[in-house]
Amino acid sequence: MKALVYVGEKQLEVQNVPEPEGEFLVRVLGCAICGTDLKTYLHGHPYFKPPTILGHEFFGVVDKAPAGCGYAVGDYVVAAPYGECGVCAECRNGNGESCKNKEYVGDGAFCEKVSVPLSFVPRGVFPIPGPDKAFALVEPLACVLDGVEQMEVTQKDKALVIGGGPMGALIAFTLKDRGVDVQVAELNELRRSCLNSWDIPAAPLESYHLNDFSRIFVAVNKKELVEAAIHGVHNGGRVHVFAGLPSGTLLNVDAYDLHYRKVSVMGSSGFTLKQFRTAYETVLRNPDHYRRLITHTFPLEQGQEAFGFLKDGRAFKIVVEP
Repeated sequence: MKALVYVGEKQLEVQNVPEPEGEFLVRVLGCAICGTDLKTYLHGHPYFKPPTILGHEFFGVVDKAPAGCGYAVGDYVVAAPYGECGVCAECRNGNGESCKNKEYVGDGAFCEKVSVPLSFVPRGVFPIPGPDKAFALVEPLACVLDGVEQMEVTQKDKALVIGGGPMGALIAFTLKDRGVDVQVAELNELRRSCLNSWDIPAAPLESYHLNDFSRIFVAVNKKELVEAAIHGVHNGGRVHVFAGLPSGTLLNVDAYDLHYRKVSVMGSSGFTLKQFRTAYETVLRNPDHYRRLITHTFPLEQGQEAFGFLKDGRAFKIVVEP
């Protein structure tokens, strides 16, 4: 089968690779490029050593399925790329994102077919009405739900999202849909224009007074923005470090902000299967709402171009189609 293989920093190649083995196979119809994919492409990643296939935000059609598994060949599906075990100490304590016994879908999904462990199918595979790109957003939306839940945002809060890329936009969508007053700080004029057209106020960061906000999500991986948010958020406010910073990054935080101003700082990474199901149901109810974020599609053969397009900030979300 064809696959877009990450072979080194800023290097992607379309290669012929062996088809995956397994009892349950999904033929990929589309896979979105996520921030981790882009970061790996640009700078490498300790978890993804080349050569490897990236991509985990995918949807497709069942290509192989045993009798009695709940699906048949030809069914359209979206699959979680992993799921927690549900029984370990982390899972019992409500911290399934940190489960050490996760089940995973085979390789990445920038390819024609992926294998899903049969034992994972009942928990991690969900039916969709048809080949709709909106369902490539289920996984990133699940990650957003994890962060939003931690922040305990209510309609009394005023929220700012620093960074109006795909994840920042999904955070803003989620908060707006819950009746929260949310605004976005974004440098890129194209992204600001799109957000404003979706009735989400967006402007450069310097246009805002951080003290006006009780909840700030930092969806850009720059430590100085996290530090500014902690120092600037309203008394008793919360700051969420949504974008991952490099391991070993030390934040310069004034203890006064934490002790006297009662500022809380939190972060999140990933999702639980419960959050994935909620995200799936959310997109299923209104796919048109989320499909707007997907501004470009590229064939697998133009994968390198697609990554470059995203790097230059010329798109929101890009789906690569095998």
